[in-house]
Formats: sequence, structure tokens, C-alpha cells
Amino acid sequence: MSDHGLTPSDPSQTATQDDVDRAVATVRRLAGWHVWPVREETITVDTPGDPLIILPTLRVEDVIDVTVEGQQVDMDTVSWSADGMITLQRAPRGLRRVAVTLRHGFESAPDLAGVCLKMAARSVQVQGSVSVGGISVGATAGITPQSTEWRVLDMYKLGPEP
Repeated sequence: MSDHGLTPSDPSQTATQDDVDRAVATVRRLAGWHVWPVREETITVDTPGDPLIILPTLRVEDVIDVTVEGQQVDMDTVSWSADGMITLQRAPRGLRRVAVTLRHGFESAPDLAGVCLKMAARSVQVQGSVSVGGISVGATAGITPQSTEWRVLDMYKLGPEP
């Protein structure tokens, strides 16, 4: 069972659970993180050597454990923000040096869930085209967000890494 909790919403549509799951996976890949629901996981990150580390999340509920180069860090020395930033007294420079176990994500994201359901429904529509003069343009269908849906997705999308 998928952790997102979405099912095809309109019985008159032919979208299946697999279609919904694919739409959610696409949105999560575009956002750069799972978004919802809240989950506990360990994230291993590359570090530039700065004490500030930006995690791939936009909503942290709790930081449970931090290890630096395999050594557990005293949690009294770790500061973190709900936006996904942590500071360490000693941060190494290198790839995959810091592992953070945290609870993160939104309980729900109804606006983004709606985008996923619309994408799933569109993905099973028969694609057609519109011809005007000698130009043929494909009609909207598929599993990519449309222009207004990108605006919703952008609210949950990770920014560029420093």
C-alpha cells in the first residue's frame, strides 16, 4: 500500500491506482522530496565543511539522530530549524559524511494531492491533436503538470542547493 493515501477519485474516470501512484512519484521527483505524509527516515548528505547543512526537506518535525563520519553526535550540540537546516559544531567536508535521522513532511498536502489526481486522470485520456491550417498541435494529456499545477508544485519544491 502506498504511503500517500490517494486513490482514484472519480469512478467515471479510468485512472487506476497505478496511475495515481505514478503521478505521485512524478510530483515527488519534481519536488525533490516526498512532501507528505510525515515519515521517519535517515538522510545522508554531502557537506561542504560549513556548520550549516541544508537537508532535502521543507518541513522537519524532529531531528532524532545525527552521525558524522559514522560517529554519533551529542544532540545537545545540534541546532535545527523546521525548514530543514541543521548546524553542527564540527562539519566535515566531503561526500556522504553526515547522516541525519529525522521525522519530516506534511501530514497532508491537499492542494498537491489534487494536482496528482488531475495528472493521473489526464494520463489515461486518449491523446489527440488539434490542426489549424498546416500546423498540428498535441492536446493536453499526460503525466506532467500543467502551467497552473506548476504553481502549486513550486510551493513544495526544494530550491537549488548551495
